[in-house]
Amino acid sequence: MHPSVPLTNRAEHGRPGSLQRQRLRPLKSPSSVRVQTDKEGSPAILHQRGKRLRVEAVRERWRIDDEWWRDPISREYFALVLEDGRPLTLFRDLTTGGWYGQ
Repeated sequence: MHPSVPLTNRAEHGRPGSLQRQRLRPLKSPSSVRVQTDKEGSPAILHQRGKRLRVEAVRERWRIDDEWWRDPISREYFALVLEDGRPLTLFRDLTTGGWYGQ
């Protein structure tokens, strides 16, 4: 049974089949990040909260274009490994040009 499911059908206090409420955790809101890119357009250096962090590796890169009939959503995502070994998911909003970390 997956822990992120809001309601589960687990036995609670000896009562089989009773529903138990799980706590939901909100996603972090994206935060603005200043990014320097390499010649291919991939993130190379990040400036965030007064720190300069070098990108060690780009593990994955993908693009999402959605709901064009309402407000355009066009983002290019990067799954990164920073110089200190931490993973970070970063996206560039292709409609505004801004960079954001999640």
